[in-house]
Amino acid sequence: MAIVVVTRNYQVTLSKDIRKESNIQIGERMKERIEDGKIIFEKIEKSPVDAVAGIWKNKVEDSIKYVNDLRKDWRR
Repeated sequence: MAIVVVTRNYQVTLSKDIRKESNIQIGERMKERIEDGKIIFEKIEKSPVDAVAGIWKNKVEDSIKYVNDLRKDWRR
């Protein structure tokens, strides 16, 4: 059992053992609830939509350039 300290911003740091056993990674989201006077944190599994969100963000500029190049070719 590890002891955690609540910071002035009401934050706590999970111990390495808890992070490792629960496979908690940086940036993951969790939900919290109180049950029988205990604070319980649960990982929120990523939805399929969240898992693929942003995979095309670097491709947008490439696609705009591609379309503009096509339009230039059509004008010739």
